[in-house]
Amino acid sequence: MKKTHEYNTNFKEEYKKALQFLKKGCKCGCSSNLPKEKFAKKRADFQTLPKKEQDALVMGQLSLMEEGEITTSSRFPKKERTNKRTFYSWNNITPICQQTYLNMLGVSRDYLEDIRSHLSKEGFATRIHGGVGRTPHWNNKANINQKVKKAVKVFLKKYAETHGLPDPGSSKRGKHNTTFLPADTTYKSVYLEYINDWKISSDFRQFKYLTFIRLWKEVTPDIKIRSPRSDLCDTCHKLKNEIHSCKDEKEKATQKKNFFGTENRKKTKENTITKT
Repeated sequence: MKKTHEYNTNFKEEYKKALQFLKKGCKCGCSSNLPKEKFAKKRADFQTLPKKEQDALVMGQLSLMEEGEITTSSRFPKKERTNKRTFYSWNNITPICQQTYLNMLGVSRDYLEDIRSHLSKEGFATRIHGGVGRTPHWNNKANINQKVKKAVKVFLKKYAETHGLPDPGSSKRGKHNTTFLPADTTYKSVYLEYINDWKISSDFRQFKYLTFIRLWKEVTPDIKIRSPRSDLCDTCHKLKNEIHSCKDEKEKATQKKNFFGTENRKKTKENTITKT
């Protein structure tokens, strides 16, 4: 069942589309004789129906609008044939063309032909979607869309804020400052953390490990794992550990300033030795 806000949004969109069609008009001109508000409301109401109810409604209308006569061929007089024709109408009175009828419901010609074919073969039986009984696409292959990418990005950003440190050597003018995770962190450990969050949150989706790594490098290339062969001195390592263990935000900010100050002094000293 559709939520209230989704229902209202869909109703307004379909109502607007119907009015746009009437403004443009059909090729034969029959649409100009129809009441605009009722026409638009009919389309909007139809589009807000569940899929099964839409199918049933169209099948019922087709059965009433189709007429046929039995004729014989001059070449094969003993062989009878039925010539069927659909007479589309507005409220079962005013004749309209197929183009106007399709826009009245907001459906495609392919959909209409599918309903017609089902009606002739299966009658009024409920149509069964071709995907029923099959494994969902999500379970056999990760369907990576923008919502999934956003979920991974949000998780990694939050993880980096908790466990990572900005690169002290990066330029403040840079658009993307690199954040380094501890050297003992692995891609696998972060992936397992993501899976744990997925189990308790509907915002996350589960997929394979390699897909997670590919998305990591795509959506957050500025979050990296520090190499074990880091050039951090003992003092920097000590300050880094103090930052991670600190729970107070103000104290953590102070520790970060000390960390960056130590790094900058070390780099200044190294540059001075290089020049001399």
